[in-house]
Amino acid sequence: MQKTTSETSWTWADQISSYRFWGLFLFFLFLTIPSSFLSFGLNAFQRELGLSGSQISTVYMFKSIAGFFGLWLAWFMVRLKNHYLLFLYSGFILIGWLLILLVPLSIPTLSISFFLIGLGFGAISLAIPSIISGGRGGSEMFIVSVGLITFFESLSWLASIKIFAFLSDNFSGHNGLSIINMVATCIGMVLLLPVKADLFNNAPPRRESFLIPTDREPITVALLGIIPLYNIYHILYMSYRFHGEVNKINPTQNILSPRAAVWCSLLLSIISPIMVTSLNTSLISKLKEDKPVAYSMNNYYKNWVVILWAFILLPVSFALIQSNMNLLLQSQSSNANVTEGIKN
Repeated sequence: MQKTTSETSWTWADQISSYRFWGLFLFFLFLTIPSSFLSFGLNAFQRELGLSGSQISTVYMFKSIAGFFGLWLAWFMVRLKNHYLLFLYSGFILIGWLLILLVPLSIPTLSISFFLIGLGFGAISLAIPSIISGGRGGSEMFIVSVGLITFFESLSWLASIKIFAFLSDNFSGHNGLSIINMVATCIGMVLLLPVKADLFNNAPPRRESFLIPTDREPITVALLGIIPLYNIYHILYMSYRFHGEVNKINPTQNILSPRAAVWCSLLLSIISPIMVTSLNTSLISKLKEDKPVAYSMNNYYKNWVVILWAFILLPVSFALIQSNMNLLLQSQSSNANVTEGIKN
């Protein structure tokens, strides 16, 4: 029997809870470094070779042309559903920097190097978002993947300014620049190695990370999250607990695994509003099912309130989620007592 689209589709939480996402994301992150360095490297090459502005623009034009051809390489890879081509495209970047390192600098050398680097990164920068959003995680996953990649590209560009300034002050020539970019590319390729070949094309693995729900005082949850130094541990701990506990109350594939929640809180805190929204949505759905009176009276915290506090002060958002969870736990406890009384 052939699987339907809904059976094979990955939710955004499925994708981020797998190493497939993290391997692709970290690979891309390390590959942005060589691309970001190109703009700053041009200044070093211009000083070293005494190139004119028109000559530099000619060299950079090869990178722009290569980016166009990179579009077709990305399409070819996505069409074949073969992520091993990413290693080939990374090889283009390595060869480009290797030429700069080993071959005497000249306009032809720089033009070829820039073309290869632009070709490799042009294909990778288009292929990675296509692979991730192609897992049919919906519009949420598209926004997350493209948003994260855009954000970290900008961050990498800013980091490149600092690194390039350090290299300019402490090293002469372009050798240090080439070596750092080659090392970054190799690290990205190593991180990509464990990614499974099927990517997001087959059905997602079943996630059953359940934790026993705990009734806590919401004000305590909020206060512990604003204590300096301890608050980092508290946010990571509560992210882990909430994603396991809420999944126990109302199992769903739209919630991250506890481990993925910790990594996101640590490395991708920018998506915290999305994480708390998925938790609260699951609780409200269960509340509507188990306690319709409280639901109809709006005796709970709605998503917009939780999202707003996630932007202002995340521990308060956690406290609101805890409050909604307590309401459900009390409801389930009352139902269990009624059932026990009927049996007796």
